[in-house]
Amino acid sequence: MAGSPLVDGAGRGVLDAGFQILEAISAAPEGCGLSQLSRSTGLAKATAYRLAEQLVALGAVQRVEQRYFVGARMAELGRQWQAAPMLRRAAQRPARVLAALTKSTVAVCVLDAGEMRLVTGIKGAEFYLGTTADPDVTYRTALAQVLFAGRADNTVPPPTYSAAEWQRVSAGIADAGMISVDHHELIAGICCAAAAIRQPVGCDAAAIGCMSLSQQFPPNLPGLVARAAREIEKNLRGSVRSVDRVISERPEGNQDE
Repeated sequence: MAGSPLVDGAGRGVLDAGFQILEAISAAPEGCGLSQLSRSTGLAKATAYRLAEQLVALGAVQRVEQRYFVGARMAELGRQWQAAPMLRRAAQRPARVLAALTKSTVAVCVLDAGEMRLVTGIKGAEFYLGTTADPDVTYRTALAQVLFAGRADNTVPPPTYSAAEWQRVSAGIADAGMISVDHHELIAGICCAAAAIRQPVGCDAAAIGCMSLSQQFPPNLPGLVARAAREIEKNLRGSVRSVDRVISERPEGNQDE
């Protein structure tokens, strides 16, 4: 593919400019006029107009009167985005088994650029994302605590924690083998346990959490969650070996296919 227009210097320049156009438009919820588009990207008006119209033709941008907005095609592509595809595949069966054994909500999440993102979940796992919950609740769930404690640099406290409080919480999680447990302290009637998933690929940290609506804390809950985390890690290692084997078995000269 050495001669492809999409990978040579000129092609990269066009692609970079196209993404500049998309980023400028996505940052303007009220729409982006041509002059604003030119200023935001540093491109000449003629160049910005030509690229924007090409993106309109592709459906990646929509033009309403004289203003540009993100197009439907970008939304369609965005819906296919996955935070951690290999982790999602590795976690699906262990998450389903854990949910069945505990009759509880299960979520596997990652930290991506400091944001909690759901990878896969069973029975209302979106709770862990905090889309409607108070941040004071979201960041104090067992799952969030394990995620932030699993970062390479876990000394920076997550939102709502003081430095001293986070030092105490993260030290307790590390002492427990990267497991966090909530015995109804956060929300009455809800108990949680979460365990770190080691070797996450392409994210800051990963964890699996289980939320149980039970008046009595299930004594085996932390052990079951930890076992699910180990199963996910085992599946991840198997996936990596499979990918490495496929790459090693390719004929020489076809490594980029």
